[in-house]
Amino acid sequence: MNIREMTDKAVYELGLEVLLDKLGHAGRLRFLGQCKPCTGDYTAERHKWIDDTPDVKTIVKRIQEKRKRKLTTPKNINDMSDIEVYELGLKAISGKLGPLGIVRFVHLFDTDKDTYAAELHKRLDKPNNR
Repeated sequence: MNIREMTDKAVYELGLEVLLDKLGHAGRLRFLGQCKPCTGDYTAERHKWIDDTPDVKTIVKRIQEKRKRKLTTPKNINDMSDIEVYELGLKAISGKLGPLGIVRFVHLFDTDKDTYAAELHKRLDKPNNR
């Protein structure tokens, strides 16, 4: 499989298939819901993140607790946070499609919210619209 020779429609369908296999229906919908253009004020949000950053001891403790939980049992998709679902979905897609494929797959969702559903089929039907 050469990702460079695949049409956007083939990349899209393969990406959806991988997400379904790895995350199930609900997880795939949660993943796709997060593949939207970014909006907001990054600078203001960044200052909030920095202000809420815990000290080093707290961070180390959280990492150790998370490692212990990972060693016990894998999480059910319903118990995962949105970012965990997103990371798992990206990992699954990149494992199947590689770096170029994941960029192309996620790029298909980078559209205006109002026209996304109505226009998606038009973009997918175009041959290799990279």
